Amino acid sequence: MTAARSLPDLVRLGEYRRAWLRPDLLAGLTVAAMLVPQAMAYAELGGLPPSAGFRAALTALPVYALLGTSRHLGIGPEPGTAVLSALAVAPLAAGDPDRYLALMAALAGLVGLIALLAGVLRLGFVADLLSKPVLVGYITGVGLTLLSSQLRAFTGVPIDAESFFPRFAQFFTRLDEIDGATTAIGFATLVVILALRRYRPQLPGALIGLAGALVAVAVLDLDVAVVGSIEAALPTPDVPGVALDDLVELLPAAAGVALIGYTDNILTARSIASREQYEIDADRELLALGAMNAVGGLGGGFPVSSSASRSFVPATLGSRSQLSSVVTLLATVVTLLVGRSLLAEIPRAGLAAVIVAAAFAVIDLQGFRRLASISGTETLLAAATALAVITTDLLVGVLVALALSVVITVSRVARPHDAVLGEGEGLDGWISLDDPRAASLPGLLVYRFDAPLFFANAEYFRERLATALEDNPGEETHVVLDFEGIGSIDTTAVDHLDELFTDMDRQGITLSVARANEKVTAVLVRSGLTDRLGPDRIFPTINAAVADFRRRQDEA
Repeated sequence: MTAARSLPDLVRLGEYRRAWLRPDLLAGLTVAAMLVPQAMAYAELGGLPPSAGFRAALTALPVYALLGTSRHLGIGPEPGTAVLSALAVAPLAAGDPDRYLALMAALAGLVGLIALLAGVLRLGFVADLLSKPVLVGYITGVGLTLLSSQLRAFTGVPIDAESFFPRFAQFFTRLDEIDGATTAIGFATLVVILALRRYRPQLPGALIGLAGALVAVAVLDLDVAVVGSIEAALPTPDVPGVALDDLVELLPAAAGVALIGYTDNILTARSIASREQYEIDADRELLALGAMNAVGGLGGGFPVSSSASRSFVPATLGSRSQLSSVVTLLATVVTLLVGRSLLAEIPRAGLAAVIVAAAFAVIDLQGFRRLASISGTETLLAAATALAVITTDLLVGVLVALALSVVITVSRVARPHDAVLGEGEGLDGWISLDDPRAASLPGLLVYRFDAPLFFANAEYFRERLATALEDNPGEETHVVLDFEGIGSIDTTAVDHLDELFTDMDRQGITLSVARANEKVTAVLVRSGLTDRLGPDRIFPTINAAVADFRRRQDEA
């Protein structure tokens, strides 16, 4: 691998243009202003002290700047992976805060190793296995989970339930315990964040909202919970002290976090890269995700991926390189060195507002509306995914969604579209007889099946062909099978074709195959079906097969 491929942005910085400096500096400082409050908020969301959020961010940023292929991806703590990690670690930690920190770091290391291995094996294509409905449902489920998780911090109501519906049930039965000061700070901070997001999106709304909350608490002398001291926020190398049994217990969750984190990264990165006209290397994104989590595990962090809100800002501000991430890193370090005591006074209700604002941003109502306009089945799949996420946990929800996706995909391939074709009037080709321009030829049936032929649909293929022979007018003496839509054939399908050839012979019907690709033709040859059919019955086009039929009709 050349240096240009292994270190793309270092090479790009070697070709750096002076005109890029101002937008890169502006983007880096703006993202830092977003990252500081989000790192604290998302660490709290994961059951960790704010310092863990800074350690995770400060280890991830330089690693991705070296290895990543996106110029704009906002690397660092992210709510979905934080929640998923907390669900995996909390039962093992059993209330021990030191053990919790160690297990979180170990989980990050495992996520890193899994992603690195996947990158070496070039498994970047796995992101394509998550369909749009699954992603819409998952991200909406995450958003709803985030909302419910912040009810206590946002309102002061004592809530100890661990899932969506029980949390809201407790909340509505304890409305008399709402703390006015806490709710006022949370609501005011949320209004500021949402208003700036709507009317001044270029401004760091979270930072401004938290600054206002901090000032309000100090001026009005409000009695609300604050973040508290932030200790050891800068990462120091250390190997998490956990047992092998704990690592084995964490493996399934680590695989889930790696899948979710990678999918989030690649989809966000591709979306921005498409707009900015550059390429994303899926396999290298896996390596970058793995490296930054592996390093984060050694630096006392927790699993990280990317934040969509922090990713789109650099592109909007005209950033052209990963120098913006370097600026973000330096600005965050300076903030910790000179302002840690001030950060400790931030009210927890303000951090809850940051998370609630993030939840509003990721609940994908527009995605649901688009799905509903296209496919009711896919809308139900998205809704089932969201429901699975909020009623179980994120990983189970994703697994349920993947299972449903597989079922729907198999059902579509098992019962695909098919058609009887006719000669198109005025067209140089064959089209469905449902089109009024199509005309059939007496004695001939041209049948198309639009899916790979395999064990789940081979019997259906025979049944549909038999139905077509019964329904099509005239007594057919010749059938042309249009194999253009049949990309592959398995052993079960070969056996069914063998039986079909026998049935057609018994009925006195001649079979021909048209437009079979090289892969399918090779299977027909190896299985002996070509010999049974006759080599003169394999045609490159439907027109060639029909011309042969007409010639035989004339000779008869």
